[in-house]
Amino acid sequence: MRAFDSLRGRREFTMVMRRGTRVVRDPLTVYGFAPRGARQTKVGVVIPVSVGSAVHRNRLRRRCKAIFERIGTPSPHRWYVVSCRHGAAELPFADLRRHLASALEHADRPAAAPARRRA
Repeated sequence: MRAFDSLRGRREFTMVMRRGTRVVRDPLTVYGFAPRGARQTKVGVVIPVSVGSAVHRNRLRRRCKAIFERIGTPSPHRWYVVSCRHGAAELPFADLRRHLASALEHADRPAAAPARRRA
């Protein structure tokens, strides 16, 4: 059994991408968010059509989830969105794992508070 569940629905993806910590690594962008009351780590993978055919996109999605299974979830009860760009599909598995692990390490840090505007 996997140590994480999948993000479901637009609402969960949007919450992570708007409120979470964003970390950019060459072919990937990873968003990490710790929602209140989360009972399990959740992972979502976003791959635009421009990356390639459905076969390439699904293979990349499976590879990203396999990396999460191998490295485990860095901290409990966080939600992650992994956004893949065009270059991610051509990367060897070891390089993709290195980029994703590095991004996850930095995505676990809490997001900086937004700057307040003075009236």
